[in-house]
Amino acid sequence: MNIKPDFVLGGIRAPKSARNPSEKSEPFGQEAHDLATRRLTQRDVEIDIHNIDKVGGFIGELFIHKESFAKILVEEGFATVHAYSAEQAGNANELNAAEQRAKNARKGLWVDWDPSQDVIEAEEAPENSSNGESGPISREKDYRDVIVTNIDENGKMKLQIIGTGTAALETMMTQFKSFHMNPSNTQPLPGPPKTGDYVAAKFTEDGQWYRARVRANDRAAKEAEVVYVDYGNSEKISWSRLRPLSQPQFSPQKLKPQAVDAVLSLLQLPTTKDYLDEALGFIGEITGSRQLVANVDYTAPEGTLHVTLYDHTTSQDLTDSLNAEIVSEGHAMVPTKLKSWERGFSEVLKTLREKQAAAKESRLGMWEYGDLTED
Repeated sequence: MNIKPDFVLGGIRAPKSARNPSEKSEPFGQEAHDLATRRLTQRDVEIDIHNIDKVGGFIGELFIHKESFAKILVEEGFATVHAYSAEQAGNANELNAAEQRAKNARKGLWVDWDPSQDVIEAEEAPENSSNGESGPISREKDYRDVIVTNIDENGKMKLQIIGTGTAALETMMTQFKSFHMNPSNTQPLPGPPKTGDYVAAKFTEDGQWYRARVRANDRAAKEAEVVYVDYGNSEKISWSRLRPLSQPQFSPQKLKPQAVDAVLSLLQLPTTKDYLDEALGFIGEITGSRQLVANVDYTAPEGTLHVTLYDHTTSQDLTDSLNAEIVSEGHAMVPTKLKSWERGFSEVLKTLREKQAAAKESRLGMWEYGDLTED
């Protein structure tokens, strides 16, 4: 019997098309189906298999003319990013950037997109009160010493939480450097890298070797986009600058990647590129190259930490945070629609809104030409 296993594109969720005349397609499901038919039928494609589902179907990436078809669907507005699986596959940044382009162009599923919708996420299960009604989750105090190691183009951060893990990383990196300086340890990868693979990569800026994960491949140029998993930064480098990460003492199972996903609590960054670039520059300036204190306000289901950052050398109280400073300078606004866990931050929200009002009055940053929230 000839069995043809299913293949599912990882990292995205595409609307369903009708399988027969009695069914109804989800919005833009037929358009997504038609695009796949036009672009892929009777064409040579390449696939990378990342995983196998419970019924034996393959999950991975598909490339047509060296371009990710998942990215094409997202960029056309015919699919949305599935955050958890995209992060697991290592192509989250590429897909998120494609989704933002589709939103900005109001394509497909985003035809009626409003930037304020980006702060509306599925409500987390709230705590139940004694009368059966749901209420806001109260704020917890969970302070950790951290270093911000990377801020991406959308304002998402990578943190190192200082402790036994970073101490172990420092020791491991000393061993890692010695290992790769040894002439007997210069063997290249046995073949082309695969998306999701862990590798040793030689960072362009300092010429040192670090643990990395392959996010994407350019097969024609023989280049890979890699993420340095202990720091969160990324770059495109030649396959010749990659080596196997096969030594047990350096494996992610021995020491998990030390760069943790994080976002700043209660802030919505500008969507206009110029103001966003200004905001990212300011955030990098006030967070970079020094130890900070983070209160972990909430941990999302996929593991992203929502944090309030403090500079312990200047912060006087719980309202004197770097988050508040960003709002004060007009580089972010307070979300108008709050998730359940955010509603427990009434005092913090009050302070942030006061600082936002002052920034508007002074026409700072994103408020340069007036109130963006007015119709």
